[in-house]
Amino acid sequence: MKIATNEALFRMTCQLWQEAYHCNSGEHWEDSERPNMISDCVEEDKNAQDSKDDDFSFKWHPFGEFECNKGYMYIDRIGYRIPTKLAETIGKQLSTKEISQPTLLSTNKLPASSNATKPTPKKKKKKPKPIQRSLTPHFDCCPEKYHDTANKNKWRPIQCFVSLTDNLQPNTGGFEAAPGFHREFRSWVENGRQFDRSSRGSVGSSSSVDNIEMLSSAQTTPSSSPPQQHPQPCVGEYTHLNPTHDRELMQRVQHVPVKAGSVVFWDNRIPHSNSYRNDPIRPRANDTDEAATDDIDVSLGTCGSRAVVYCSFLPDVQINRRFVARQLEDWKMQRAPRVGDRWMRRGDDDDDDDAVKEDDDAVGIAGAASEQLDRMTELEKRLIGLAEWT
Repeated sequence: MKIATNEALFRMTCQLWQEAYHCNSGEHWEDSERPNMISDCVEEDKNAQDSKDDDFSFKWHPFGEFECNKGYMYIDRIGYRIPTKLAETIGKQLSTKEISQPTLLSTNKLPASSNATKPTPKKKKKKPKPIQRSLTPHFDCCPEKYHDTANKNKWRPIQCFVSLTDNLQPNTGGFEAAPGFHREFRSWVENGRQFDRSSRGSVGSSSSVDNIEMLSSAQTTPSSSPPQQHPQPCVGEYTHLNPTHDRELMQRVQHVPVKAGSVVFWDNRIPHSNSYRNDPIRPRANDTDEAATDDIDVSLGTCGSRAVVYCSFLPDVQINRRFVARQLEDWKMQRAPRVGDRWMRRGDDDDDDDAVKEDDDAVGIAGAASEQLDRMTELEKRLIGLAEWT
């Protein structure tokens, strides 16, 4: 919770909202003076054409105007990645245990058919799966539905994590991303998840202005020859890239070196992943400990694991206010969040002794949550949704 409500992280996120999305800095606007987001976007895009500067149309979003200095915490999770060889070894051990389990078969009676005398075909031996694998390059949004607010439970445009371990070398389970792709995301989607060759090198073309004006209706005019459907459809707000169809984009995904205690922010329109393998660099036998430490990814001592705390914030828009209200209810009851994409296993049949039941009124806000409430600052209460932003 201390990381999830950290003021410095929140202020940095607010700055990124201001730079990457259309929002205002907190001024009070009369209805007659209120700026039009689409008009502003078009105007900035036209100015970009004159100055040959960047295309600002990437700042458009469908959730309406919001103040970039107001928002809410997103209760997330702790992530870890063990070395690949260890994951494979444990997976093999678990697979061996499953095979060694006796199978009870009744041999007293056989079916009276000709098939009874035929030998049972041997099943193909399955290759043992490691207990943990990499998360391939993906978006935490659905590209084709990015400008649609329907069937979404939150809007989290900027994501981040705080690293608990050093992760400086590639192929050691660390974070990877395609920096700057959020500026190309819109045109990439409009071209059927393909790069627009005609617009490269001519940023701020007139077509981009026409396109951003059409976004106000959250729809575009259908083309006479619509692009072929992408082989990897969205699963909720998760969309992973296809190695064949998205080869060019995947080649732009690169390792991001991180030291313990550092924070990494990225836009949800940027494809990201963790490395395919985690093969920690080990010291050479003829080196002293002092000389070898510079070549080692010293994560959690020398075990080679990677650990991070995921922590993000949500802009103060209507869809997020509803989400935060439910999140607050779960927090008060000290139960796992029921909505979101935190990669948690949730089930109604969880009878663990430590689980908190909804009908147990003696637990909840009167317990651990109540103790935290007493120590919360005004900002923390606003971030979690206990106090309103003014």
